[in-house]
Amino acid sequence: MKILIVDDEEMTVLALATKLREKGHEVITTLDGVEALKLITDEKIDLIISDIMMPCISGFTLLTMLKNFYFSRIPLILMSSYGEKSFVDKSSNLGAYTFISKPIDYTELFKKIEGIAA
Repeated sequence: MKILIVDDEEMTVLALATKLREKGHEVITTLDGVEALKLITDEKIDLIISDIMMPCISGFTLLTMLKNFYFSRIPLILMSSYGEKSFVDKSSNLGAYTFISKPIDYTELFKKIEGIAA
């Protein structure tokens, strides 16, 4: 599975990319939503994992743009260190596949990814 990681925190991107590669996934990374939109048009992406709170384009905005203008077929997992119910609800209402909290529980994340691949 080709996974795009979008997060403005470089350490999160590196850690997540490493774990996903260890599971055999092909991983592309970017530190901002604008670049993510470019990558989505240039690459065949199977899944996007995006932080919510980012400069320029938030994860919520990225999700909305995907659903309305780009590729609604690409599942998107939103993540945030703010595990507030309002974030979880908004993620669901906007059409995110799921929401995960930071720090990331990789066992939980891998189960959710397996659900997409099935």
